[in-house]
Amino acid sequence: ACAGGGDSTGPEGTTFDAPWPSNLNAVLTTTFTDPQGDQELLPPDQDGPPYSAPVAFPSVDITSIAVGVDGAFLYMRVDYAGVIPVDPAYIAPSGEIEEQWVTNQGMNIALNVDGDVGTGGGGEGVSGIDIFFAVSFDFGERSLIYVNWDFPDGDLHHNVSQMDGELGDGGPGEDYAVVRYDISNLGAFFPRGETVDIGSWSEAESYDVPNGTLMYHHFAYDRAIDGGTWLLP
Repeated sequence: ACAGGGDSTGPEGTTFDAPWPSNLNAVLTTTFTDPQGDQELLPPDQDGPPYSAPVAFPSVDITSIAVGVDGAFLYMRVDYAGVIPVDPAYIAPSGEIEEQWVTNQGMNIALNVDGDVGTGGGGEGVSGIDIFFAVSFDFGERSLIYVNWDFPDGDLHHNVSQMDGELGDGGPGEDYAVVRYDISNLGAFFPRGETVDIGSWSEAESYDVPNGTLMYHHFAYDRAIDGGTWLLP
């Protein structure tokens, strides 16, 4: 799924040599919370389904995002209202809802680090996105943990740079994911000690699997951080 540019075309996550902190909770110094059960229905012109109400898909429904920095790494824990599927999730036909399979999901934290809404890309809860850190899962296939940055034409899918991150715990079969990214060479794209604008959203897409065709890019959607700021540690 494209979590605001958090595409399933990103790289497979890597494994870093550096050990994980012995007390990760002490590293995760900032937590953003989001109410459970607040999924939104995006309209068809935003690639949502033409339904009268959102279809509940709990693994997209974010309840909290905790972030922090230790050494060369940005650490993040994402908690969801439901278990992340280990295989494509079958959606049975019911009323206005067609038969379909939800095959992947993704979320991100997206940052405007230069304070300029006229540069970078657009997204939910923040304008002028310069960098985003993504957590995505292709159910039954792979985990995609990565960071994309520098969007010269304003399109979050057209990034100059990309680097993969690491899944440390959770993921498919669990209702959380713990990940990290090497920020040591991001420079001005992660200006530590400065307060930046932050947004976050989570989404899943569905397919007509027998025909191999995309049905709804935004089958399920949750706006997790809207209009927030973060003092980068």
